[in-house]
This record gives sequence, structure tokens and C-alpha cells, in this order.
Amino acid sequence: MRDNDESIINLDDAYALETPEDNKNLYRNWASTYDADFAQRNKYIYPKTIAAICAQLVDEDSPTTVLDIGCGTGIVGTCLADSLTKSIIDGVDISPEMLHVASTKLRLSRDLVYRNLFEVDLTKPISFAKTKYDVAISAGTFTHGHLGPNALINVFSAVRPGGLMVVGINKEHFSANGFSAALEMATDNHIIGTPTFSEVQIYDEGSPHYGDLALVATFLVLSPA
Repeated sequence: MRDNDESIINLDDAYALETPEDNKNLYRNWASTYDADFAQRNKYIYPKTIAAICAQLVDEDSPTTVLDIGCGTGIVGTCLADSLTKSIIDGVDISPEMLHVASTKLRLSRDLVYRNLFEVDLTKPISFAKTKYDVAISAGTFTHGHLGPNALINVFSAVRPGGLMVVGINKEHFSANGFSAALEMATDNHIIGTPTFSEVQIYDEGSPHYGDLALVATFLVLSPA
């Protein structure tokens, strides 16, 4: 249901998306207000939670290369950069307008959060990654109206053998769209290590969406295609 102000884009609009072009059109109009209109207004704690899980698994003293999958306006990357100050973060997203906002985000040191930002349709095979990343992280991208398990499999190729993936997947979306079978097949084929899962809240108490859950899958990429 929309808010009383029909001009406000909301979660229902995002969940109703069906094609990459739908995503581009929605986020073209939402990018400039997304952080305040959606993230802050709805107490969207998911990015901070996933960044914290990732930071616990990575040596904070090492210059780790990170790929932020579906980086949007850069909320995840900013949270991660605050914890992993030596990290080198690149981001990918389908929306050039969201990427523009991400390009303005700063670390505590006042350096830019992102080294490189790529406009990419992740439903297609990965071709932008000339380097293999140590870590790939994502929050809010594998959800209703967005990316399914095939896109997740595509991203494996951007991670070096032995690299880490920390990927949040909306719990309902996970159950309804074959993520379990896709990850099990990748595990059986020794493409990834056995995933571990953490169930987390997407929104904080007091949000109208409190109670929406995600599964954070954590695993090593063993032999990316």
C-alpha cells in the first residue's frame, strides 16, 4: 500500500519490479531521496548488520578488495569501510543514478568509500571484473522484484578462489525462488564451500516493516566458473 502522498516511492513498488528496465526506471526516480526517504525512515538496519558480519570474518589490518553487489547509494560500502578501514571497495549496480549517489560517499578518513563503480545488469554474465575480489558482499539485492539465484551464481566468477561471500537474501524470496537448490548444487560441485546461514532482521524495532527477515549466507568460493 502506498502512503497518503502518492508521489512517495515505497517498498511495495520495489517488490513489484519484474525486469531490469523496471529497476532502472524505479531507482532513477528514487536515488536522490533513497537514504532519507527509505533507509532512515524505515529504520533499515540490514546493511549495517551484514557489514558487521563481514567485518568479523576479515582481517581488519589487511588491504582487502571487496565487491559490493547491488551497492545502490552506498550504504553497505560505507558501513563496511568504517569497520575495515584498509579495505578497497568497488561497487556494482544497475542504476546510474544510485551509483552517482554512491560516488559521493566518504569514509571516516574523508576519502571516497568506493574505488570504482560499475553500471552492470547482474542478470547477465559478469564481464567487468578484471580482478578477482577477496570478498563479495550484498544486502537488499537478492529480494522480491530484484535478483534470483542465477544472478548469485554469476557473481561467483568475480571472486578469487578462497574468497569470501557474505550475501543477504530475503527469507521469503529464498524459499520461493530456489536459492537452496542452487547453493546446494554449487556446494556439491565444489564451486563453493558449505554455506552457513544467519537469520537477521531487515528493519529495526519501530519500523512498519519490523519482522521482515533475511538469511545471510556466508561461504567461500572454491572454484568460480
